[in-house]
Amino acid sequence: MSYKVIVSSTRIKFSASHFLKGPLQCSKLHGHNYYVSVEVEAPLDENYFVVDFIELKEKIKGIVKPLDHRFLVPELSKDFTISETLESIEIVTNTDKRYVFPKTDVTLLPLPATTCELLAKFVHDKLKEIYSDKKITVKLEESKSTIAVYKGN
Repeated sequence: MSYKVIVSSTRIKFSASHFLKGPLQCSKLHGHNYYVSVEVEAPLDENYFVVDFIELKEKIKGIVKPLDHRFLVPELSKDFTISETLESIEIVTNTDKRYVFPKTDVTLLPLPATTCELLAKFVHDKLKEIYSDKKITVKLEESKSTIAVYKGN
């Protein structure tokens, strides 16, 4: 028998900027206030929990903290080149747009793009490293009407 717990809170959020390949609006530098919800499914443990809510919230907050108030850069993108100096990160797109950011304002992510879908998977995979024996679903809102969902195995 399996149980499910859901952590959905307006306090589990991060604000970040990025740009995407594709439609003109998304290819411009822009940002979102992301809200994270997580579902964890598993049999009850010896304490009759699927997972401790307080611990789960803290783990989620720890995962999203490095993303908060940062420019998110997908290191695996083939759509631009990334150059680093001691203090800055430069990005040049395939359309010759050039951006230079202080390193302290950037989080490099091991992703091909920073879409809401891939960010949801990123959060999922980090949680799965902690809770490997549980089914995890991550929902990531970038607005009230747009939500990406990633369900792992």
